[in-house]
Order: sequence, then structure tokens, then C-alpha cells
Amino acid sequence: MINSSDIYFLTGKFIVGLLIFVRISGLFISAPFFKSLAINIQLKIIISFILGFTLTATHWESQPQIDFHLWNLVFLVMKEMFIGFIIGFTANLVFWGAKLAGGVIDFDMGYQAAAMFNMGDDSPTLVGNLFEMATLVLFLIINGHHYLIESLNASLDIIPLTTLELSLSAKELMIKFATSVIIIGIKISAPILVAIFLTNLVLALLARIAPQTNIFVMSFQLKIAVGLLVLLLSTPILILVAKNSLELFQDETMKIIMSLGTGKV
Repeated sequence: MINSSDIYFLTGKFIVGLLIFVRISGLFISAPFFKSLAINIQLKIIISFILGFTLTATHWESQPQIDFHLWNLVFLVMKEMFIGFIIGFTANLVFWGAKLAGGVIDFDMGYQAAAMFNMGDDSPTLVGNLFEMATLVLFLIINGHHYLIESLNASLDIIPLTTLELSLSAKELMIKFATSVIIIGIKISAPILVAIFLTNLVLALLARIAPQTNIFVMSFQLKIAVGLLVLLLSTPILILVAKNSLELFQDETMKIIMSLGTGKV
């Protein structure tokens, strides 16, 4: 016969498992590859349940006892969703940087010329999508999705289910990681931007030498041709920058977890 102590034990274990499941769900909502719409929602739920069951069995003894109080559980659920979201957020920075680089290149080459006349048009960026897919392939090659699960496992030891310390160092790290998107985008797009700048300079000189030349019409074909040629030649630079940035995100993820758990990096 089940007594009150057994019910208390099972309830506490269920709450721990629920909170771990919420942390996993936050990661699956925000992290690259896991958040992809190509993965069926039912499959995501099944994987989250399996991971939650496994991590609960592993970390049950290390987690503090949690009492069943409604408002306390609401706060803890929001906190766990935030932690899972932050872990996925750090991994997305490289992808956002690659997409930013592609968007700048698209606009400079003329693929986004329509956006100049319709600023509300949410048209996709061709080169941006190409860079994002290439970064995703590299992410899978270096087993970045495995590292996200490892980071989630480590976060349960560093950040207990009942505590969260949003220290000044954690806020500074988040701001620093957000600004790194622009740096990654500049590094990836630099060769093409320089080539197109030189092309515009040549066209400007040509307009001064031969005013009768229709530079406006010529610039569209010439910038696209130069941009595609340099894009082909600079592919190794894209791979190198994206690979190094993806490897750095692993250290950054652990730093943000440490700062949220202990207040120190």
C-alpha cells in the first residue's frame, strides 16, 4: 500500500522530471537543427521525453526537493524555459551572422533591389539562405547538436532547478555574444563587399571617362557577375570562418551556463 511518504517522493520526482522536460523544450524551440520545421513535432516531443526521462534518472539525486506549490511551479517553469532558450540562443549566433552576411551581399549585388522600393517586403535572401544552409551542414559535421545536449546535461549540475543567478557577468556575456553576430557577418562578407566596392569604383571612373556609357544598366550585370565569381572563390573563407565560429560557440555556451549558475565565468 502506498503511504504519504511514497506519494511525496513520487510527486517530487515528477516535478523534477517536468522541469527538466521544460528545459529541454526551451532548447528544442531555439537551437539550430532542433527547431527546424523539417523535424516532425511529434518526433520532437518523443525525443524530448526520452531525454527528459534519461536526465531525470541521472540527476534526480543531485537536484533539491521541490514542493508542490502552483505559483512556485509557474516561476520555475518560466525559468527552465529561459535557460533552455539561452543555450540554444548562443548556438544561433553563428547562423545569424552568416545570414546577415548573405543579406548584405544580396543587397550589394542587386538581388534585394526590390527592397529599396518596398521596405515592408519580407523576401528571402538568396545568398543568406545559402550561407545559413552551409553553416548548418558544418554544424552537423562537427557534432554541434551533440554538444548542445552535452551542454544541457552539464547545465543541470551547474544551474539547479530551484535557482538562477542573472549576474552582471551573464548580462555582459549576452551583450558580447549578440554583438559577435555583426563581426561574423563582416568576416564572411568582406571579400565580396571589397570586390563589389572596387567594381563600383571602376564604374565611377568609367562614367567620368565615357559619360555616354549607360553605367546604371551595366552595373547590374557586372556586379552580379563579379559577386558570383568572388563568392565561388571565397567559399573556403566562408567554411573557415563558420567552422572557427561554431567551435568557439561551444566555449561561449559553457561560459554563459557558468555565469547563470555561479555568477562567475
